[in-house]
Amino acid sequence: MVEINDLRRRIAKLKFERASVTIIDELEAQLRILKAIYDSATNLYAAGETDPRLQEGLRDQEFGSWTFDDVYAYVYEQAVELEASRGQDLATVIWHHDYAAPLLNAVHAK
Repeated sequence: MVEINDLRRRIAKLKFERASVTIIDELEAQLRILKAIYDSATNLYAAGETDPRLQEGLRDQEFGSWTFDDVYAYVYEQAVELEASRGQDLATVIWHHDYAAPLLNAVHAK
């Protein structure tokens, strides 16, 4: 969240200073991606609080215990591997990706 808030402040300052639209657009895209990763990690973490299979899958994938930081690291790694589809920006792809499936598949494969 710190990085997201810093980026928001930076964008606001650049807009106030009437900086290059291209730079502002790039930073806003970065902000959308960071928010998508954070929101996805938050949703997965909440789901895993009541589903021990997700917790086990995270351990099996060697991301550690069920802490928000470890879940965020997992989601971040998954998101880095995603590519934007035609007509969609990367943030949208990140928001709609199923992060639980690989964790559950790891448990089922045992």
